[in-house]
Amino acid sequence: MAHKSHVVIIVPDGVGIKNYLYSDLLKHLGTSCKITIWSPLGESAFSEVRQRHSNININYKFLKIHKEPILTRLYREASTYARLNYFANKTKNETLLLNWRKPKSNFKLKLLYELAEFIGNKAKSDYQKIKSLEHKSKSKWTKAIIDFYKSELVELRADHLFITHQRVAGLMPISLASKSLGIKSTSAIFSWDNLPKARLCVETDSYALWSDWMKNDMNLFYPDIEEHQLKIAGTPQFEFYKDEGQIKSREEFAKTYGLNPNKTWVCFSGDDELTSPYDPQYLRDVAETVSLNFENVQLIFRRCPVDFSDRYDAVLSDFKDIIIAIDPKWHTESGSWVGYFSKIEDIDLQVNLAHHCAGVINLGSTMALDFASLNKLCCYLNYDTSNDANWSTKFIYKYHHFGTLENLNPVGWINSKEEIQSALETLIKGDEKIVSDSKKWMERIVLFPIEKNSEELAKILT
Repeated sequence: MAHKSHVVIIVPDGVGIKNYLYSDLLKHLGTSCKITIWSPLGESAFSEVRQRHSNININYKFLKIHKEPILTRLYREASTYARLNYFANKTKNETLLLNWRKPKSNFKLKLLYELAEFIGNKAKSDYQKIKSLEHKSKSKWTKAIIDFYKSELVELRADHLFITHQRVAGLMPISLASKSLGIKSTSAIFSWDNLPKARLCVETDSYALWSDWMKNDMNLFYPDIEEHQLKIAGTPQFEFYKDEGQIKSREEFAKTYGLNPNKTWVCFSGDDELTSPYDPQYLRDVAETVSLNFENVQLIFRRCPVDFSDRYDAVLSDFKDIIIAIDPKWHTESGSWVGYFSKIEDIDLQVNLAHHCAGVINLGSTMALDFASLNKLCCYLNYDTSNDANWSTKFIYKYHHFGTLENLNPVGWINSKEEIQSALETLIKGDEKIVSDSKKWMERIVLFPIEKNSEELAKILT
């Protein structure tokens, strides 16, 4: 009997479960590969994955992630600081520096960051010095830790490791161990905005990228990574929108969530508190506009899945006849961000939101892409509600990844509270030019056809 290639999927936290394990990736792998999930999350976290892929044998192994040695982290943070400065200068985009976030408490950690800045400053104008800092960081992982992962990999008899995202520094010794054993490894780049943030924390044989645009970003921000290592596979997270079998009738969806089926629904999707600290005021502005001008519109509020704050409570109470809050369906029992992840039913919820709503309003969110998957419009909020020296939409839309908008008009822009009314009218009536540009925008960001992304990723891993 021929040997079945063994693909070990490393899931360091909950963020990769929805995008990869709920998708058709396992279906494509399961036809020719043995599959093992290797994760610090308990085996029960993957029960819905097994339910969704009940005809596939999915193994599980607990992954112990070791704490970074202090010098490893010091040199890693120093290289991060140096990278951000180097590329802020190279791209003439100072918003890259906003990704350097020093801790506000914990004296020892604050001291480490101060020292990292001091070291990083000496390297920030020389790319080879930055690479030297990264080499020092890797070299400080102990032989005992690397040997531990070697023995784990030998026991697993892995042929290919797939890391669901690149941001967890504690996975670097697994990369080092797999390389010494000659085991192939691939890491996904998790989101469209990750590469400029200098958080490529693993070193793998290949990198699964969303598009040619992301490949160009990889060439820009990591010029030392060779061309043959860059694999364009798209990202499976938008495939769900192409599954018409998930669509509920408007009446059923309305009954499930207490919506008025006779009104036009517009989604307001929230960001996390760090990204958009004034989100509640934006929601209030939209709700006030609806109350004064749109008798036949109902707002659906979807909060960011990791935002459990009470900051929206007042506006939801004041506009309870206009705003219906439908919370994301996520597992949050762990009490830790690492263990937060989507339930299968949240996929169904998001697909139906995009299908049944006229469009979505938010501040620079990828929800614009979710809705664009179904040719629905998004309007981006683009005005400040407060004189905050530390936060402004003037920073947000200068982030590097919004360069994908160049020469296109794929979203509507709300440049003041007074423009909310016309934006809502556009969402409700539709705009063929914006819809056309939103598809072109998606084609820049994600490999098309998007329903084939799981299959393309599986080809890389087999």
